[in-house]
Amino acid sequence: MNPPSDPTEADLSDIRRRLDEADQAILGALRTRIDAARLIGDIKRRHGAEIRDSSRELEVHARWASRAESLSLNAHAAGRVLREILEWSRREQEALWRDSGGREAVVAYQGAPGAHGDLAARRLMSIRGESARTLGTRSFDGALAALLRGEADYALVPVENSIVGAVDAVDGLLLEDGIHIVDEEPWQVRHSLAVVPGASLEALERVFSHPVALRQCRRTVIESLGLEAEEIWDTAGAADAVLAARNPRHAAICSPEAAAERGLVVLKEDVSDHPDNTTRFLLLAREPQPVAPGIAVRTTLRLVANHQPGSLARCLGAFAAEGVNLTRLASRVLPNRPGQYAFIIDLEGRIDDESVARAITELRPHARQVSVLGNYPDRSRSLAESVPRVTAAATSSPEPGCPAPSRPASSLPLASGGRRSELPTEIAGVPIGGNRFVLIAGPCAVESVEQIEQSAVMVRRAGASLLRGGAFKPRTSTYAFQGLGMEGVDMLVAAGRRHGLPVVTEVLQARDVEAIAERADVLQVGARNMQNFELLRRLGRCDRPVLLKRGMSATIDEWLHAAEYILAGGNQQVVLCERGIRTFETSTRATLDLAAVPVLRARTHLPIIVDPSHAAGRRELVVPLALAAVAAGADGLIVECHPRPEEARCDREQALDEAELQRLAAGITPLLAAQGRSIS
Repeated sequence: MNPPSDPTEADLSDIRRRLDEADQAILGALRTRIDAARLIGDIKRRHGAEIRDSSRELEVHARWASRAESLSLNAHAAGRVLREILEWSRREQEALWRDSGGREAVVAYQGAPGAHGDLAARRLMSIRGESARTLGTRSFDGALAALLRGEADYALVPVENSIVGAVDAVDGLLLEDGIHIVDEEPWQVRHSLAVVPGASLEALERVFSHPVALRQCRRTVIESLGLEAEEIWDTAGAADAVLAARNPRHAAICSPEAAAERGLVVLKEDVSDHPDNTTRFLLLAREPQPVAPGIAVRTTLRLVANHQPGSLARCLGAFAAEGVNLTRLASRVLPNRPGQYAFIIDLEGRIDDESVARAITELRPHARQVSVLGNYPDRSRSLAESVPRVTAAATSSPEPGCPAPSRPASSLPLASGGRRSELPTEIAGVPIGGNRFVLIAGPCAVESVEQIEQSAVMVRRAGASLLRGGAFKPRTSTYAFQGLGMEGVDMLVAAGRRHGLPVVTEVLQARDVEAIAERADVLQVGARNMQNFELLRRLGRCDRPVLLKRGMSATIDEWLHAAEYILAGGNQQVVLCERGIRTFETSTRATLDLAAVPVLRARTHLPIIVDPSHAAGRRELVVPLALAAVAAGADGLIVECHPRPEEARCDREQALDEAELQRLAAGITPLLAAQGRSIS
């Protein structure tokens, strides 16, 4: 090859060679820096140190600025390059916290290849340092189903858009059991107007796209060009439709990548009505994942406030009092609960941050359910805070070899973490606690429609607030009456509805929780099941109050730990029930531990009720023990009664008849009045 004859061309070639050499040197230096960052990240991971050292980053920025100025470079531009390098380094260190085992992950999304969900999934998994392939589905439900069936390791779904707001369908999916938010991706949406080769703007008559995309481009495309809009299930699917029709009068609003993959021509780029069109995607998994320390974190909660005036305000006020910033509040109506809602709350911070933990502790007495849907990297805030800042409280950071200090954690942070409120909470809409006392009564077992109907009448006449009745009966003898099962639950519920009484019934197995919860108002855990941990965990995900009876040989600590299982699952509607414990004494069926009532009042915010029937085992002892429980400060009683105790198929020896139930109710009233309390 002959050398160039033009000196100018020769000079340009030499300069370009120098540029190429500089680029190679920059890439080599980047390779060295990223390798070093990974080594530091591995040390930090092994010692539990934070990934981000803000004071160190400030020092590096200062050195870069000084060196750039000495080299007659723009210090601001050099700082932007450094910020990108530091962000890259942090992501490499963050990836060390996740061990994918070297296998390729599958990410399900809604759409066809080239859809924004597909592109966002590829970008996020690249940031996370995970090898992945994407799996398109027809709907958000389909993406979640693929995750839950094990066909995908993750599902990526959009939760909100800067132009059209929340994606309501996805908020409903977030409340499903068995999913956890593990990451997010703020995706800059770039819509393009794509057509088959040879088409022109002037010839266009119809535009296809997803309904949300059509809304985002209404003024720029539909109105300005006078086009007829037709909804398609997906933006990339719209590109498929245009390609299949090969009609020059049709166009698709889709990503430029989707257009390029299909050989379509982009007539107009960036056709959104607003320049900042950002969709926030959430990455869902079947199990929670740890978040590396030292990076910005977002937490998403599910909250169901008590159905009382001011409860939601008090819950939200707890975050304000602790200086916790809420970034999103969405609501979903509860199934079969007209006018009652579950709220999805996004907040800045980790779930174990002191301010966040205190806020959640303060709001628990005002909530029926509080559960963590996800604790994950806050990618949006990471971008906004790419320039390091040091506050007065963060003047130093732990050395890589020194683990970060941790605060001691209570073994019962939920059951023992709240203050007893002077305001009553509620159980199935009935106030309990504070100055309100609850009386629950009914037969040990549902035996027939006639029997439970007569029981409901006597319970209502006595002034009780809830109707109890067993349909699944755990019996010592295999030959004893085991209950009527789900048919008995339906009989109980029907009788309760006729007489305006919420119903309480026992659930024995985790697999029955959902079916019984659809019918009954309060689910009871019997003494034999107090440490059935699978059942307790399932009840923690249930939106029904749980009456947790003390085990026959359980200590108070063991009892509270059982309650902790339910509370940790998110269900804050736990009522403790003292029903007697097994001792050497044989004159009663069990020994009623009334000392547990004041002990628990000092240790937990949870309501405490007493079951004198099972403790006594003898009808004549039930009323005296019940009155003693009221005097001891119990928040309620649950007693057994029957229209004809002598005919009862279960626990006839301890069941009260109507006259005895009336005598019990009459004896309670003056005791409560002396304490400034009344029956709900």
